Amino acid sequence: MSGGIAYVLDVHHDVEGKVNQEMVELSSIEEPTEIAFVRGLIEDHHHYTGSELAARILLDFNRALPRFVKILPTDYKRVLEEEAAKAAEAKKNEYPLPILPGNPVRKAHEESKKKEREAEEKEKKKSDLLDIEESFGDAAAEKKRSALVLDKTKGFMKYQRRAEKYRNPKTRTRDWQELSSRLNEDELKFQTARCMDCGVPFCQSDTGCPISNIIPKWNELVFQNQWKDALNRLLMTNNFPEFTGRVCPAPCEGACVLGINEDPVGIKSIECAIIDRGFEMGWMVPSPPKYRSGKKVAIIGSGPAGLACADQLNKAGHSVTVYERSDRIGGLLMYGIPNMKLDKNVVQRRVDFMASEGVNFRPGTFVGEGDITLDSLRGESDAVVISTGATVARDLPIPNRNLEGVHYAMEFLHKNTKSLLDSQLADGSYISAKDKHVVVIGGGDTGNDCIGTSVRHGAKSVTNFELLPQPPPERARDNPWPQWPRIYRVDYGHTEVKTHMGKDPREYCVMSKEFVDNGEGKVKGINTVRVEWTKSATGGWDMKQVEGSEQHFPADLVLLSMGFLGPEDKVMGGAIEKDARKNIKTPPGHYSTNIPGVFAAGDCRRGQSLIVWGINEGRMAARDVDSYLTGVGTQLPVTGGIVKRPPYELLNKVDGAPKELITQAA
Repeated sequence: MSGGIAYVLDVHHDVEGKVNQEMVELSSIEEPTEIAFVRGLIEDHHHYTGSELAARILLDFNRALPRFVKILPTDYKRVLEEEAAKAAEAKKNEYPLPILPGNPVRKAHEESKKKEREAEEKEKKKSDLLDIEESFGDAAAEKKRSALVLDKTKGFMKYQRRAEKYRNPKTRTRDWQELSSRLNEDELKFQTARCMDCGVPFCQSDTGCPISNIIPKWNELVFQNQWKDALNRLLMTNNFPEFTGRVCPAPCEGACVLGINEDPVGIKSIECAIIDRGFEMGWMVPSPPKYRSGKKVAIIGSGPAGLACADQLNKAGHSVTVYERSDRIGGLLMYGIPNMKLDKNVVQRRVDFMASEGVNFRPGTFVGEGDITLDSLRGESDAVVISTGATVARDLPIPNRNLEGVHYAMEFLHKNTKSLLDSQLADGSYISAKDKHVVVIGGGDTGNDCIGTSVRHGAKSVTNFELLPQPPPERARDNPWPQWPRIYRVDYGHTEVKTHMGKDPREYCVMSKEFVDNGEGKVKGINTVRVEWTKSATGGWDMKQVEGSEQHFPADLVLLSMGFLGPEDKVMGGAIEKDARKNIKTPPGHYSTNIPGVFAAGDCRRGQSLIVWGINEGRMAARDVDSYLTGVGTQLPVTGGIVKRPPYELLNKVDGAPKELITQAA
């Protein structure tokens, strides 16, 4: 060995006696950049080969690291040192002007680089025409040369964040099409150039992505124009990136290291671009499992958790049937999120894709009503997964709550989307906000969706009550990075109301006291009072009403968007044990209920949460179900796409080992 560097996993501490130490030098790996490089090599090896050894090393990389030995030929080391000395001398003689922080300076820098490229292109056009044979021969090389060249090493300093462009709020409220357009290829390359490939990528940590998407890796692959590899890497950890890339609030961006003092990398936009390109290029091809286990699984609910669980169990070879009470599959994805945020064609495309891979869907089936019950499904199936979501909405029990015109937000959104899909709202079977004073009580994504939907109906006015005070414009001291930033944000619905009605719809520190009757059993307004929040001596927050702050708001339509309390009881039939929060109770870190063979996943187990958490719940529940069905653990991956396997001593003693022990090990 006279050139190159070898990194050897020295398990038995015997590599020292197997090399000629007169020609090579042995050392441990200590440089952070070199450690990251070696880890990247192992990740790539696992990605392309599915190596079990690589997966086991990555599972506890810090423990395996001291076992690696770096083998460097002495001649090669001398050459490297000489090259490093030359590079250091050249850098010492340079005097580059520093790039100041801040988007205006970065913008000027990018514009100057753009002018340089344009000047170069003009010079090329002035050159003599090539011979036709030469032009054909060099076409590929010319395309490569003309591609956008960016500085990946210093991209986080040089380039500013590229955000998806929203359509004009004046015109987009006339239709139900998606709000924003995707970034083009050059914009995506600028965005991926900003990713620093951090030594500790917080974007995929506990405070970042719940499913541990390997974000720096597919950012790098997109930067290198290796889109298909980026797609494969993304699908290792996320079953539905077309959903999270559109509607997830992106906790990964909140935890981005660049976000400490700059705008974070636009991870969500890159994720969406990868999966959209996968469908456009025909790379997303249905792949039914080659072998079937003969086991049947029934999944109740077709939201993010139910679909993710179904997808994973189908890949494991089990026969999966998904039951959904609505007339279309998708749950929250289909009827809980308006079309302008998540086009229903995107949802249906994924449902059709899963069906072509062998998943059976039973829409219009309400488990718990009629012949199909939890007990009947247990009799027909080897395992049952409850993923019904947390659909019991929080009520507002104040005087005159029963007046006509007071509705839950999800009822309003569900009926609107169903009517839109059935007849483009021509059937009139939805709750209309046209020419009405609309009051939305409660914020969050659901409240914002109610605001945007009301504007599209043609509401006379829209007001949004929030009990809490207005968040600060920047992180508060008790909300440090990498926590999710609890800051003041302006979402699409707020922008649309301000554009059409002149002011932001939100009213903070407002408590609703009474709904006002118009004399005919319909709501005509709300009496409110302002509240004040003060910090108590124990560190908590106390709320008190402000005297003399009573105010009346006109309201012909009131939408309650105050969160959810838990799952409905009809499905469970009173047999499933619940915890103190009225969610389905399962052992810590597991998804099995008090009934053998019955599992729970998603908001019905965890409480209301994000779509990405639902996907994680479904994936992890599938591991428990697979372990239960096989009795020898599971090869389905944990978060991060890593496959954990039970110890060999358990696999070798399957007949004598308790199933609980094997399941726990998996």
